[in-house]
Order: sequence, then structure tokens, then C-alpha cells
Amino acid sequence: MQSYLEVLKAAGTAVVADVFDSLGRTPPIIDTALQPIGRATVFAGPAYTITGETVRFQGGDRAKLAAIDGMPAGVVAIWASQDARGVCCFGDLLASAMRARGCAAAVVDGGVRDTAFLEEFGMPVVARYRTPAQGVGRWRVTDAQVPVRVRGGLEEWITVHPGEVVVGDGDGQIVIPQPLLEEVTAKVMEWSRVETGARAEIIAGLPLLKALEKYGHL
Repeated sequence: MQSYLEVLKAAGTAVVADVFDSLGRTPPIIDTALQPIGRATVFAGPAYTITGETVRFQGGDRAKLAAIDGMPAGVVAIWASQDARGVCCFGDLLASAMRARGCAAAVVDGGVRDTAFLEEFGMPVVARYRTPAQGVGRWRVTDAQVPVRVRGGLEEWITVHPGEVVVGDGDGQIVIPQPLLEEVTAKVMEWSRVETGARAEIIAGLPLLKALEKYGHL
């Protein structure tokens, strides 16, 4: 898995998306409304999925704490808020717990708070919105490590299954279904080599139409 992740991180989400197009598949990109908290960074890892619901309740959200306690190292935590509005999925303390467990990144189709802390603390976080309002009493986790739905960039919704590879960088985030991982990674390696060659020749002055004839795509 690790070698796959390094290849995908080095290539970037744009190349991965182009590979999906070449396979005749819609690139499963996550909604472009999600933006990094702080500077965009590159990450990749298997999805650790968490979903919840907007509901009034009393007491703490024990399911949320258990989901974070159960995170193995190296995962990308996918938080599916189901269109929660105005409340956060987590803030500084729970983010610190995720980082302590080796979480590679968090992709939040929902809100976060304590963003001044999140911008500096060293784990990439991508979120739909920022908010000062806590989720406790308003939004709670209902399940973890199950298929979840998050808003998509090219489709209204995309489904993310536990263990599917999530790649993120400054262009956005894309999900690679497990059955396609080997094929997509192989093509990503091939396309990366082609793009490197095309870029070098274009910089050297090769006309774009000639580059298209030579490389087949730009």
C-alpha cells in the first residue's frame, strides 16, 4: 500500500483525475467547496469513514470519541456530516487526538472550529466551513467504518467505502475505489512519465499542436 500511496501523492490529483477520464469513468472528486484549513498540503491514505446526523441530544458524543480512539495510523478520516449546518464535527482537542493516533489527514464534509490552531498543528484538514459552534447537543456520530456519502464535485454525491484510497493536494481530493487501485496506479505512473516528457519539450519550445500529436493528450 505504501508504494501506491507515494506514487499517487507524487503524481497529484490532476493526473489521477485524468486517468479516470481515460478509463471512461467520472473522476470521483470530492466537492470543490471543501477547502484546506491553512496551507494546502499533499496527502494520501486509506479512508476511515465517520458519519453522523443533526439531532438534539443530551450528554457527550461517545460514538465520536470511540471512532477517533479506533483510528489506525496512516488513515485519511472522512467525516460525512450529511449536510449539517453551522456546527463543527471536531475542534482542536479531537484533532489533536487524531494526530496522536497517526491520522494522515481529515476531509470534513461539514464544519470545524479552532481553525487558528488547526492551521498550525501539522495535520492536513480540509473542510466545508468554519464555525464557532460545537456539535455536542446538535450533531452526533452515528457510525464509523461504513460506506458514507459525501458531496461530490462532478456528481451530486459520491460514496466512500472504508479502505478506499483518498488523495489530496492543492487541486482538491479524489477517491480511488479499491477494485481500481492497481489499474489506476499503473496508469498514473505511465501518465506521469509522459507528462514529464511533454512538459520538458513544451518548455523547450515544442508547439502545443505537435505536443498533442506526439503525446496524445495535454
